[in-house]
Amino acid sequence: MTDGLILMTEDTRIRVQKVWKKFSNKQEDMYELGIAMFEQLFKRKPETKKLFSFDENNPDRWRLVKSHIRLLFDMIGEAVGSLDDQASMTPVLENLGNRHFHYGVKQDFYLVFGECLLHAVEEALGDSFTEEDQTAFMTLYDWVGGCIVKGIAMESYK
Repeated sequence: MTDGLILMTEDTRIRVQKVWKKFSNKQEDMYELGIAMFEQLFKRKPETKKLFSFDENNPDRWRLVKSHIRLLFDMIGEAVGSLDDQASMTPVLENLGNRHFHYGVKQDFYLVFGECLLHAVEEALGDSFTEEDQTAFMTLYDWVGGCIVKGIAMESYK
């Protein structure tokens, strides 16, 4: 990795695009899978709940999370669409990290978050999600998450 860019083979790029297309074709199911992803995140990193003012007793507790899921999946879709031009997308992702620093997001949240995202994709795609697909998708997340973490780190040093 150099300057926030990850070198991807053509096979990796194609796999990532196919995986994301299959996942995003789930439409509303995709957002339900996003809730399951955040449930897992909240269980594994309970301190992340406060980022969403998550109140177990509030019947509308998932409203903010659902809104974030939509933004998250839109951003991943944008990143997938930018695999041939990572240089233009990298500063956007780093800026996203800058903003997330001010929301209280910690760098170490991203490793767990990546595992939760991968779990959601696996749940959605089942047996059609091969080991090669998983490796390709994690390459995407290494780039996206790495840029965001870099943005958080840069902002923390200001």
